[in-house]
Parts: sequence; structure tokens; C-alpha cells
Amino acid sequence: MTTSSFYPEGEALPLPSFQSYEAIKKARDEETKMYAEDSWQLNEAHDRWVLETTALAVNQVQNERGRAPAHFAFFLMGSAGRKEQGLFSDQDHGIVFEGGEEEAGQEYFLALGAEIREGMAVVGYPRCEGKVMASHPRWCHSRDGWKHQIEQWVETDTWESLRHLLTFIDARPLFGKAELLEAVKQYVFHLVKEQPKLLKRLSQNISYLHQGVNAFGQLLPDEKGPYAGSIHLKDVGFFPYVHAMRLLAIREGVLETPTLERMQKTADVYPFAVEKAYHFKNLLRLRAAFSTQQHTYEDVHYIPVDALSKEQRQELKAAVKEGKSLFQHTKKLAESGENKWL
Repeated sequence: MTTSSFYPEGEALPLPSFQSYEAIKKARDEETKMYAEDSWQLNEAHDRWVLETTALAVNQVQNERGRAPAHFAFFLMGSAGRKEQGLFSDQDHGIVFEGGEEEAGQEYFLALGAEIREGMAVVGYPRCEGKVMASHPRWCHSRDGWKHQIEQWVETDTWESLRHLLTFIDARPLFGKAELLEAVKQYVFHLVKEQPKLLKRLSQNISYLHQGVNAFGQLLPDEKGPYAGSIHLKDVGFFPYVHAMRLLAIREGVLETPTLERMQKTADVYPFAVEKAYHFKNLLRLRAAFSTQQHTYEDVHYIPVDALSKEQRQELKAAVKEGKSLFQHTKKLAESGENKWL
């Protein structure tokens, strides 16, 4: 991918290697199977496909509206932000730019967000049903506008507003001026230190834990519906680890977003957490092992229990058990306000 200076002051960004979103989709369809069974390679490929898409979108908007009126960063959230996507993934993204909302021209960046949204949909990334996309004013602000948005979420203090804040913490810059995003995330960490009760409220927001194993150590798959006999790996497997490590990352001011990196970055303070890395890796491998059976976004989240080998069953049970333990310990720590691991 070549580069061009369409930022103010000559800041370089990629030029698109493809002439259309359909061409990117074709390349993605042809390459997907090459990376399906390796989570790291698959997420590197997702980044490349999305970067190609956004580069084309930026070029399109630039041709129509002129160069971007300010430095900005385009970032990913959700599983994309954590680099933990499966074979299929929907959209979760935002934009942060320099200057004031009107001064820098929020309209320009919302238009860019809309072009990215439509381009990604063509490439095969469904639009987010919750509208967590840069085309929505909630997820497209100047740096100061973002700080104001964060303050509003905290002051509103509802389940929905705090869930927005938790979603934002998984933001990872894909291209642009990463310092803009870092400044906003650092502001969140500052608020948490200034308001100790905030971490407790964030912890309470994710208090519900799906049960994946019963008291007898048996896996609990769906009993009815299109995925009867399958277990929702995202809810019962991944989420306990993701939620726990996100809370610890907020508490310690860790900018990195992947769950495994958060474990490493907090290992000195929370050695108990990094010990769970082995089980989280097993979940990633298990999902990848069934990639050939995944044909839709929903398929990615389910694993048929009857298709698991004895070893895979044991690994899944252990991962669910250890994830629950990590989740419960972390919540207890977050809600107690103590400064050491319980």
C-alpha cells in the first residue's frame, strides 16, 4: 500500500490499493481461508482489509469534499479493537479529530464515517445494530468534544451510558494521529482516579455472567433454537476474561486493548490474572478449530458440544471455570476499592 499526504502539514496516510470496495471484498473472500485457523494472522488480515477499505473511503471523501480540515485518528472498538475477531465481525469504530466540533468541521468527519460504514458493509462487515460507528455523532468528536462526551456518560450514570464508556475503552487506532485517542483514554483513567466509585459502577454494569458449566461440571449448551446443542463461546467463554481485564486496564491506566496484552501489562500487580492467559489462548484456538463450520456472523459465536473431542471438552470446561474465577475476583477488587489483589 502506497502513501499520500492528504493530512494537513503533510502527514502521510495510505492510498488505496484497490479501485472499489467490491474488489476488496473479493480479495477478502479469497484470502479468508488462509488465516481462518490462526487467530493472530486472521486479525492482522482483518486490519489490512479494513485499512484498505478506510483508505478508499478517505480518498473518496477527499475527492468530493477536499482534504480533511484537521488531524484525526480512525479507531476500532469491540473485538476488532481488542484484535480478537473471529472469521466474521460487524462494525465498531469511531473518529477523534483536533480542534473544536464546529471549527474543525464535524460534518466532514461524519461524512467520512458514513463512507467508511458503507464501504465496510460492501466488504462484508455488517453495520452495527447499535450504531457504534463513526457515522454517528456519539462516536465522532474532536478531542475536547470526546472529553465532554466522556463527562456526560459519567454524569448520566445509567447502564447505557456506562456501557458506552466501557465500549470506548477498547478503542484502538487503526490509522491517523494516535495521540488524539490516547489523550481521551488518559482522561478516562484520570476520572477513575478522581472518582473511585466510578470503577465500582463500571464493574456493576457487567455484573451478569452467563453460566457455561453446571454444578456437576457439565457444559450447558443452548436447549432450543437454531443453535440447540451448541454453546455460546463469546458469552460463556470470552466475555468473563474480556470484562475482567478491561476493568484492570482501566484501574491501572493500560492503553493496550487485547486481553492477552492487558494480562501481560498488569502481571506485576495482578499475577493471578496473567495465569489465566493459557485458558484464554485455548478459547481462541478452539474457536479457530471450528472456523470451517462458520458461515455467518452468528455462527462465529457457537461451538457444537457434540463435535468436541474429549480433550477439547476438558479445555473448554477449564477455560469457563477459570474465566469465571477471574471475573469474580476482579469484580470484588473493583467494587472494594482496595489497592491489592484479593
